[in-house]
Amino acid sequence: MKTRTLLMTTILSTTLALGMSTSYAADTITAGTVKTAARPISKTEMTDPRVAATSFVEHVNFARVALAMKNTDLAKQHITQARNMVTVIKSATAEQRTVTQVGSGRIVYQYDTEYKYHYFPIQTGRVQVKTMDSGPLWATNDLAVTDADIVYLTLDLTGDKAEKHIHETEAAITAGKLKLADEHLAELTEDVVTVDSKVAMPSVKAHDNIALARNFIAGKNYEGASYALGHADDALDEMQKDNNNKARLTEIATMRKDVSNLQEYIAKKDPTMIQKANARMDKWWKELNNWGKAAK
Repeated sequence: MKTRTLLMTTILSTTLALGMSTSYAADTITAGTVKTAARPISKTEMTDPRVAATSFVEHVNFARVALAMKNTDLAKQHITQARNMVTVIKSATAEQRTVTQVGSGRIVYQYDTEYKYHYFPIQTGRVQVKTMDSGPLWATNDLAVTDADIVYLTLDLTGDKAEKHIHETEAAITAGKLKLADEHLAELTEDVVTVDSKVAMPSVKAHDNIALARNFIAGKNYEGASYALGHADDALDEMQKDNNNKARLTEIATMRKDVSNLQEYIAKKDPTMIQKANARMDKWWKELNNWGKAAK
């Protein structure tokens, strides 16, 4: 009980906005605005190991972004949150510490790292990305994104690997070795995260990547949206080639045209047309969701 009280009073919540980078050097990624606010561990994090596990992965990856910004205070806050999630998870059974089918945004940022993937679990469900004040926390305007798609993860938080990597990360930060600290967090992510080999149905992949693109648009990060739309179009192409979708070929072709148009408006940086096309994406997002349900 004493540990829980301590945890409830030490967690911080962070909102990020990053500046655009035109170079691969980490020191060109700068902070725009950084807001912090105290918040306790949520009731669902305390009672649901699945939620605690996804929060853990999210905080580890936010800490990596903060280190790329060379913002050690921000990184430490997320590391503290990650450690507290580990403490919560430790009270779960061994079976509960392994969580499957966690829909996540897999984002690649443009900075100097050998570990390119950053994972931000979708905590409110498979198709609705967690949002803050205006758009997703990790999809804010001017993030230097070089790829974005939806993947499905298995999280394994058994054993003591999480605590070990967190301790090594903190030691590296104290020594001023931020790149090494990032590497420890990246290795931690690789140790606990496995991208599920089972391929989702193309309708689900298209649906979820459209959801991802629309969340980037909400954050006015049009580059990130363009990458997600590209992955959605790949899935629609699969659907178009599948004989089982003969009855929907006209709709799929129209959907692909709308996706292409939205990418074109993004390239032209036409905000009015982007918003109009985004409204069309809402229609297709709902339609794909219905197709996915019907196929199950």
